[in-house]
Amino acid sequence: ENFYQMFEAIKSANGLLIGAAIAINFISLAAWAGRWQTALSFINCRVDFGARYLIICATVFLNNITPMARFGGDPFGRAYLLYKLENTSYPSALASIICEHALVPLIVVSFLMAGLLLQFGKGSLQLTLILIVAWALAASAIVLIPRLFFKKRIAVRSVSSITSRVLGWLGKRGKVQKTIEGIEAFYLSAYATMDKWEKVLLMVGWSFLIGVLDVLQLYVIFLALGYHHPELSMLLVASSLPIIAGLIPLLPGGLVLVEGSLMSTFALFGVPLNLAMAATVIERGITFALSTIVGAVVFSYLGVKMAAKPEVQS
Repeated sequence: ENFYQMFEAIKSANGLLIGAAIAINFISLAAWAGRWQTALSFINCRVDFGARYLIICATVFLNNITPMARFGGDPFGRAYLLYKLENTSYPSALASIICEHALVPLIVVSFLMAGLLLQFGKGSLQLTLILIVAWALAASAIVLIPRLFFKKRIAVRSVSSITSRVLGWLGKRGKVQKTIEGIEAFYLSAYATMDKWEKVLLMVGWSFLIGVLDVLQLYVIFLALGYHHPELSMLLVASSLPIIAGLIPLLPGGLVLVEGSLMSTFALFGVPLNLAMAATVIERGITFALSTIVGAVVFSYLGVKMAAKPEVQS
């Protein structure tokens, strides 16, 4: 019965608002492209918006066909595309992407904690203080650990040693020195990126905008379904918890885990089950199915462009 009601809810959804939710999804990708340019500027690399946007679309496709939602094919696939299409140093491209993502958990955790505070902290000072302390500890760790990791060059010797052995097993010992130099360049580029606080704050601002667009997309989807009063606390939790759940590397694009966390969040906050299911189907239809199709087309187009370019010498 719930499935029948879900399909009826989807059939009767406002098409214009669904279109608006789709538009918000692709506007969010534009904001992602803006954030990436901020990271690229740290390494004095300028890539035009159109190229960045297409690479981001292709990256979404790679993320959706590999485990770990939003991060599966990223950063290695995106760095490779930039290297092949724009002749950017692969270690520098990789460093820009790693550092672009480094503070995303700060926004995700902040949205999650804000949602939990709004919902559960109203009547309990003790719970409010616990959530605030948990957020402060998590935020401090998120900000300080990546910077310390690259500044102190933690694990660089281990990574270089392991890489050398793997290349030796593959019969490519001639590339060992070049690869180690690339690892060293990656650490230097990553630390150079994270040491410029004014631009780091700009990247945090871009990440916040992307998070707001995720919340807005969910809000519009509920409006399309005729559910006119979705709670802000629910939207904050539903926009952040699936990202965390999707990091568990089980199925491509976080399948099952993302849907389960979305539906559970909606149900927990009192949304009728048929509408919770309908909202989940529409949201994943946009962010997973449609984005994968568009990304596959873009990835194919970029593949043709890469095949037509002369081989990059590095």
